[in-house]
Amino acid sequence: MGIIKTKYGYCYSKDTRFYEYEDFEDCEFKPENSKRLKNLYIHLISTENLIKSQHSAQKGKKQTNELKKFNENIIENMQKLYNSLEDESYQPGGYRIKIVTEPKEREIMIAPFYPDRIVHHCIINVMKKTWTKVFINTTYACIKGRGIHKCVDDVTKALNNDFRGTKYCLKMDVKKFYDNIDHACLKRIIRYRIADEQFLRLLDKIIDSNGLEKGLPIGNYTSQYLANLYLAYFDHWVKEELGVRYYFRYMDDMVILHHDKDQLHYYLDMIGLYLGAELKLTIKKDWQIFDVDERSIDFVGFKMNHYNILLRKSILKRFYKKYVRVKKENNIRDLDTFKVHFPSEYGWIIKCSEPHKNYILKNCINNEKRKQLIIGVTLRETS
Repeated sequence: MGIIKTKYGYCYSKDTRFYEYEDFEDCEFKPENSKRLKNLYIHLISTENLIKSQHSAQKGKKQTNELKKFNENIIENMQKLYNSLEDESYQPGGYRIKIVTEPKEREIMIAPFYPDRIVHHCIINVMKKTWTKVFINTTYACIKGRGIHKCVDDVTKALNNDFRGTKYCLKMDVKKFYDNIDHACLKRIIRYRIADEQFLRLLDKIIDSNGLEKGLPIGNYTSQYLANLYLAYFDHWVKEELGVRYYFRYMDDMVILHHDKDQLHYYLDMIGLYLGAELKLTIKKDWQIFDVDERSIDFVGFKMNHYNILLRKSILKRFYKKYVRVKKENNIRDLDTFKVHFPSEYGWIIKCSEPHKNYILKNCINNEKRKQLIIGVTLRETS
């Protein structure tokens, strides 16, 4: 098991077979002496949690016929929900399928608002703090106070503070991550911290609601937390057992920095073993090991190296298309009006290096032609 060097570069030796690996004892990470939580279910079905959950599930949503129908008989509906949870007769409803194409084509499974989405919020209200404590500091997706911008800050801090130790990058992600989350593995991971059988039975119903033995519905409020939890103990193994210093994960996208390419190949091999053996996951074939300054790290919407932070080209193009559309109806004469019309985009732009940031803002505020905006937005021109 390992890698060999050929005239074409490094590659796996012929005896590397992740899917045949059966020695689970070698690399599984289990939390030692972790206190398992009991008496959770009583908090889940409490009146306070049910009221808070239905409010959170409605917040920011349009008043559809489904919501109107629920609110017209809200007291009766909430009583029925309480009864179904108390006697454990609750069963998840059917999903409505929606296809989205941005940023890539995905199948979204939308659960009914009542009772399913309310139940999802009930679960997360009870478990959010506990599960968040399991996550390492350098995982960012779906965690309050972190997110993309914190991820960019931490990666660039590592690049700036340790030039030599971050010379090379291993970038990889998991093949069809949400679709391949194994239900049996996820249930085992959940039971590391939860001992309440009623609560576990409810979670099992949510996990199995797609009718398959693997996969979490993209669209469920619970799915983002469960997916993050699925890799949480893997994160600890990478940091504490494998000894990786510079490791960053945003959901299933992972970046590791090191001064030695051979060491990165070793990490790739071991990570592939762990994911395949313990979590039934596979690394995508398009993994890369490269010099950070020759190629830049394309991660969470930015391209980063030791000298620059740029917006990813696809994100920049989408912004320019929106800019042209908005500019036709609005006079974007200064920075203040730019912020009003593009508050989210401005937050992304100010994360970039000064030359790149100034280049974008100057062209937009001065109302330059779109062709001038797109031409030459490269590392060479902004460095």
